Amino acid sequence: MKWLTTLLLLVSMTAIQAQPKILYYKQSSSAFAQKKIRKADLAQDIKYWMQVMEESHVNLYHATTKKALQSLATRLLAQLPDSFEHRKATLLISTLAASLNEGHLGLAADPVTDSLYVWQSKRFPYFMRGINSEGFVVEVDLSKRTPKLEPGSTILSINGHKSIDLIKKYSRYYGGLEAWKKVSVKDAIRKLLFMDDIKSPFEIVALQGSDTLRYSVDGFSRSEADSITKVLSRSILRPEPFLLKFEPGNIAVIEFNDMDRSHKEKFAAFLDSSFKIIQERKAAGLVVDIRKNGGGDFALGELLISYFTGKPYRNVSAVKYKISSHARAMATLRNENFPFQNEKNGSVYSFKVDALTTPDSQQYRFTGKTALLIGPSTFSSANMLANTIKDYQLATVFGQPTAEPGNDFGEIFPFMLPRTHVIATAPVKMFVRANGNEKDFTGIQPDVFVNEKPGGEDETLQAAVNWLHS
Repeated sequence: MKWLTTLLLLVSMTAIQAQPKILYYKQSSSAFAQKKIRKADLAQDIKYWMQVMEESHVNLYHATTKKALQSLATRLLAQLPDSFEHRKATLLISTLAASLNEGHLGLAADPVTDSLYVWQSKRFPYFMRGINSEGFVVEVDLSKRTPKLEPGSTILSINGHKSIDLIKKYSRYYGGLEAWKKVSVKDAIRKLLFMDDIKSPFEIVALQGSDTLRYSVDGFSRSEADSITKVLSRSILRPEPFLLKFEPGNIAVIEFNDMDRSHKEKFAAFLDSSFKIIQERKAAGLVVDIRKNGGGDFALGELLISYFTGKPYRNVSAVKYKISSHARAMATLRNENFPFQNEKNGSVYSFKVDALTTPDSQQYRFTGKTALLIGPSTFSSANMLANTIKDYQLATVFGQPTAEPGNDFGEIFPFMLPRTHVIATAPVKMFVRANGNEKDFTGIQPDVFVNEKPGGEDETLQAAVNWLHS
């Protein structure tokens, strides 16, 4: 079959690209790609998955129990026939991982399903701005239908499935706080619909203003994806990693959207030139916006801090590292030195961070009032930055709680399950939040909560600007 030839070609390409990065990776054969997954094989892989997770995780059962996890696995397996499509195995592993309630443990993957999605699916032609109480809030309509569905409209149902029911269903495949699950579902809706076998043409019921619309649209294919991407606004799909702008009243705003370590030198130059401008313009206040920042290298956050405060701080109070054969193997695969060669597998290496970091002095440091903007998409190292600023009162924090706790399990590595080829992930570190409260698994809370609605005025920014003017 022509589609299978294409699929296997992509599987082979994936193997070449992914093998150095995925622990225990095996290339899928043509026979494996064609056949269904056996329940007995998935049952064995679940046991293997639990073993790797227990051996790698600092505190695997912080949000559940081993008995509850095993009961969930038994119940999910019982609902499956003796053999099934690859995607069913992927969704089951995702559900188990999500029950551990960690933001870094989300939707699993597998080469066969991913290849079919890329090359064979007709993708849902909408990018979402957010989720409200009724469904998905639209950012961009990519369909060929005219007129287009306006930004801010709400999709109430897809192919007869209520959007709120789909959101609830798909949230089960993601760990972490509820706000993070909604962000994850919103961002992955095209693949989730494919995995749920909800196909093009898509029957849509949408609310646009006060009008309820009913219509059908086709999805877009892989061959159309590149041209579609070109017409999308760069700010929607890939916002600038950082930029400076000014709000009325001479309020400087730094949008900090990406902490990728490859930006480090460019970010340093950006900060120096930006804060020189801020100083020359004698800005009445400073806003740092990290609501779109999904993390990266915290060193960029440390550099930013040094430009608006000289107050000492720490970003974590302790770090715990689980020693395992898997962590050692991952270090070898990444050509990294394993720092705990003398520690026994199964032990947890812990070190406390007692000393505070004093920010480097900066020629153009801003010394006025500073506001930080956070929200549910503030994640990973950006979440750590928000925690640092909040716990040490380096700025006044506005917005909505982040969707990740200050106590975070990270340093993720991917690994392949031997029988189903599902690619799962496991963390080896725990970062204890800056104030040392190891039991607080809530998100970072703003000093000033702003209940902002998707698609409306930027009320969070306005609240911060008003505060700075006051």
